[in-house]
Amino acid sequence: DAASDAPLIAEVPVGTHVVQEIVNDRLGLTVWELGNGVRVLLRPTDFEDDQIMFRAFSPGGTSLVDDGDYIAASTASMIMSQSGVGDFNLINLQKKLAGKAVRVSPTISAFTEGMSGTASPQDVETMFQLMHLYFTAPRRDSTAFQSFRTRMRGYFETRSADPMTQFQDTATVTLTQDHYRTRPITPEYFDEWDLETSYDFYRDRFADASDFTFVFVGKFDMDSLRPLVETYLGSLPDIDREEQWRDIGIEPPAGVLRKQVRAGLEPKSHTQITFTGEAEDTRANRHALDSMTEVLQIMLRQRLREDLGGTYHANVGGGINRAPDHGYSVSIRFGSAPDRVEELVGVVFEQIALLQTAGPSDTNYLKVQEIQRRAYETNMRENGFWMAHLVSAERWGTDPEAILRYEELVDGGTRETIREAARSFLRSDNYVHISLFPEAVTP
Repeated sequence: DAASDAPLIAEVPVGTHVVQEIVNDRLGLTVWELGNGVRVLLRPTDFEDDQIMFRAFSPGGTSLVDDGDYIAASTASMIMSQSGVGDFNLINLQKKLAGKAVRVSPTISAFTEGMSGTASPQDVETMFQLMHLYFTAPRRDSTAFQSFRTRMRGYFETRSADPMTQFQDTATVTLTQDHYRTRPITPEYFDEWDLETSYDFYRDRFADASDFTFVFVGKFDMDSLRPLVETYLGSLPDIDREEQWRDIGIEPPAGVLRKQVRAGLEPKSHTQITFTGEAEDTRANRHALDSMTEVLQIMLRQRLREDLGGTYHANVGGGINRAPDHGYSVSIRFGSAPDRVEELVGVVFEQIALLQTAGPSDTNYLKVQEIQRRAYETNMRENGFWMAHLVSAERWGTDPEAILRYEELVDGGTRETIREAARSFLRSDNYVHISLFPEAVTP
C-alpha cells in the first residue's frame, strides 16, 4: 500500500528555450514562443494565494476521425485518465500524489484536444511533470479499462430509465437530426469501446505539440515558472504538423417541430423550447443576444412563477457557435404540472411577442445593465474568468483587449437593441418544442 519512491519522471527532459517574448502591459499578459513551436500565455494574478490554473489546446479533436472510430476516439481521454501515466498505474499515481494539491486531466472534444488542471504554487513542478507525461507516456491498462467500462455500463443502464434522461436525449437527437455522433448512450454503446483504437488515437492527438497553446493564470512568479516551461513544455514532441478541425455535418432542423416524451409516473412535466438559426459572429451580436436572454428570463420568471404560480423556475440561455459555423441557439426551459404545459407555453410566446414589439421595460433593461456591470466587476477578479477569456481570444483570433472595453459595450446598448435581438433570434417559424409528460397523462 505504500507509495513508490520513484520519481514521476526518471530523467529530466532536455527542453528548448523561449525564442520570442511579447508583453502586453494593459492586460498584464506575457506570451512566450518556445523553440519547439509551443505557445505559452501567462497572466499572473493575486486573486487566490494558492491557485495556479492552466489549459492547453490545439485544433483537431474527434472531428478528424471517421464515424467508425468515433466511439473509441471520443472515449480516449477518459480511458487514458483511468490508466495512469508513465510508470504509474492509476492507483499508484494517486498514492504518489497524495498530499499534493495538483490535478491534470487530458481532454479531447469534437474540435480540439488538450489538457486542463490546477496546482498550488508549491506543487507546480509536479503539475508540469504530469503535463509532460500525459503527452509523452500515456499508458494502456487493460484491467483498468475493463473495470471502467463495466462501471460506466452499469451507470448508464440506471440512467437510461430516468425520465429526464429520456427527455434530454430526445431533445439532443431532435436538435441534431439524429446525427450518428449525438445518439443517446445505451448499454450497447459500450460494446464499441476499444482500448487499442483509443490509445492509438490519443497518441496521435498528442504527437505534435507545435500547434498547442498553453495558458497559465494564477499566483506564480514569471522567473520561477520560466525554467519549468522551457524544460517540460519545451521538450514536448514537435513534428510541425499543420491541421484543423473539420465540419462533421451536425445541423439543427428547419421549421417548427413539436414532440412529446412520455416517461415516468410522477405528475411532473418539463418543457424546452429551442430557437436556432444563422447569425453573424460579432461582439455586438453576442452581447445583444446575452442581454436579450437575461431580459426574457426576468420576464418569464415574473409572469410564469410570480404572477401565475405555474413553475418554480424558468431559465433562458443561448449563444452563437463558432465551430463549425456561426449558428445560434436560444433555449427556454421550465418545469410545471402536466395539465398546465400548454397554458404556460402560450404565455411564453406571449412574452416573446411583447419583447419583440414593445422591447424591454425600462425597469428590466436597467436591471440587466446593472447585473452585467456587477458581474464584470466580480469576474475581473477571478482566475477562471481570465482563463476562459484568454483561451477564447487565442482560439478564435479575437482581440483580447476587448475585455477592457466591456463597460462601453454595456453602456452603448439600448432597449431597441434588445428588441431587435428578440426579433432576430426568437423566430416563430424556426424552433423545436419538446415537453415531458408522465406515461399515464394525456395532455
